Amino acid sequence: MEITQEHASRLEELMMGLECPKEFICHKSGFTRLCKVRKSGKAGFLECLESDARSCQFCLPFGDPPVCLCPVRSYIAAEFGK
Repeated sequence: MEITQEHASRLEELMMGLECPKEFICHKSGFTRLCKVRKSGKAGFLECLESDARSCQFCLPFGDPPVCLCPVRSYIAAEFGK
């Protein structure tokens, strides 16, 4: 999937300063290796549907399923519907 320079710049900006245990595979894979999420009706949050969600540093274990707070994953979901 090709993305615009604007999207590429924004993704780089979001990744700057973040430490990702998965080394930003979501972005580096061209959005082919994404963790499973579902949009929640609650203020646009993403629910994390991964089995190991609670071990993720971006997981907010508030409720079931937990909430994904990864800014990169949230941007991909919002801008590309993935």
